[in-house]
Amino acid sequence: MKKVFFSLIMAFAITASMKAQDVLLVTLQKGDATQIFYGTEAFKEAMAAAENGNTIILGAGTFNATDITKAVSIYGNGYEMRSDTTAQKEGRMAYPTRIDGDFSIALDSIDGQPAKGLYVEGIYNSNRIWVTKHLNAATFAKCQFANFAVWKDKNTMITSKDILFIHCRFGGWLEPGDSDNMGINNCVINYIGRNKAESSILIQNCIIHNIVNSLRGSLKNNIIKNSCEPDFYNTFENYGGSNYSLNTSCTVYNNVLYQSRALEEVILKSNNWIVTDTSAFWADESQSDTKDYNDANTYKLSDQAQKDYIGTDGKQIGLYGSSFPFNTALTIPHIVSKDIAPKTENGKLKVSIKVEVGDNTL
Repeated sequence: MKKVFFSLIMAFAITASMKAQDVLLVTLQKGDATQIFYGTEAFKEAMAAAENGNTIILGAGTFNATDITKAVSIYGNGYEMRSDTTAQKEGRMAYPTRIDGDFSIALDSIDGQPAKGLYVEGIYNSNRIWVTKHLNAATFAKCQFANFAVWKDKNTMITSKDILFIHCRFGGWLEPGDSDNMGINNCVINYIGRNKAESSILIQNCIIHNIVNSLRGSLKNNIIKNSCEPDFYNTFENYGGSNYSLNTSCTVYNNVLYQSRALEEVILKSNNWIVTDTSAFWADESQSDTKDYNDANTYKLSDQAQKDYIGTDGKQIGLYGSSFPFNTALTIPHIVSKDIAPKTENGKLKVSIKVEVGDNTL
């Protein structure tokens, strides 16, 4: 963590010394050595130079996408944008890290075995991400993705396993596909698609707007708004709403569901609620009458709902339950405000940088 913090501060110090305007910047930490890359291709260049186990730190701004081929730790500056006057006065600015374009995750092998330990935090991508080879012991934290699919190449016999998503948002779809022991915790999901019959997946304390009824897995402490037909993926842009039961092979415990048919075919189920009147369910009443995904929604339960709907762990269901309630604070220090003078005075450049301490709770 100290090395990451040192790289972060050093990178911004270099930026300030170069010129007053913002610079797209990526640092690569290789043990005690640090390399710095600039511009829209900086992420691609850092990935090419990286080795398994290295750390890549992406500054704020938009970088061109590149395939992820190494088991590295990638830290962005978050996916939120807070640059309004109020945020500036309160000293809680946010400068997101955006990855522009489709990319795949296909990690190189080490001595014939899948590389392990990819970690990705604090990035935003509005395109498509595909796991095309294998993924082993990977974590995605505090990111926002549009479309993310885990389907290996047909010639690859190794199934992805031990993948965790935590505190993420999926504005488009998440398709678990070929995954063994996948965990999705305290996330917001617009649409979650199919997975293979032999895969295993645990989804807990999430907000799920749409779930295809061919998904098989364990569902605990979630709020599930809509269960959809098997071919929902093909009509995703034009769906008119569905009322299907969840898959018969699902296990469903302590979830709130909006649809009366949601549990009709499920065999293993306990302590679930069907809530058709949500007017008193959400803390923000504007969230009660819509099933559509919205980036701005906080999904906080009303005080009464927090008491009435208790999860398997004795805490409230939804995003803010479990031992890791949803939040967007990054786990490493990150820049929340910066003020760089347009020119030097007496040979000195005035620079003011405010760093928010990381929330190292994951």
